[in-house]
Amino acid sequence: MKKIGCFFGTFDPIHNGHIKLIDFFVNETDLDEVLIIITPLNPLKSKSITTKEDRLKMTEISLLNKKNIKISKIEFLMNKPNYTINTINELSRLNPENKFVLIIGEDNLTRFNEWKYHEKILESYSLYVYPRKTDFSIPKEFLNNPNIKLFNAPLFKISSSQIRKNIEENMDVIDLIHPKVYKYIKENKIYIL
Repeated sequence: MKKIGCFFGTFDPIHNGHIKLIDFFVNETDLDEVLIIITPLNPLKSKSITTKEDRLKMTEISLLNKKNIKISKIEFLMNKPNYTINTINELSRLNPENKFVLIIGEDNLTRFNEWKYHEKILESYSLYVYPRKTDFSIPKEFLNNPNIKLFNAPLFKISSSQIRKNIEENMDVIDLIHPKVYKYIKENKIYIL
């Protein structure tokens, strides 16, 4: 049985902070593998800027030749909106031999009670939580839950929204994303107004 961490996101675009985080969970925890699940549209966020196909391509470019990391477009094929409970249950149904764990940021844990069927997620799956750059107050109901594990993963001060803004304003982002992703963005005029 493989223990697989599910890392959901719009990845608009995937950046070096995401990569460091994924590497941490692959190399420094008990996970055998990390599955990157590209969300076509997060139910708690406004409309995504970039097509899901472009975000998939940029993610594939960034993670090429990385071991124990896979990319899933399962949510591309599922009914919208994409709720985590539906996706992780479908992954479990399709792969009953594996155990799935949800990787989320501390900021998401503070709002976890807003997630659809969050109680059912916690009953059936573990949450591996990484820190975010600002202080968040974790609700008491989640503090001592045995299915929630906090990890001292690396903090990153990069955000996809800041990268998009920098590109729109013609500012350099070469140190924030994979060089081939930067090339892809320029060639396809992504985020450029």
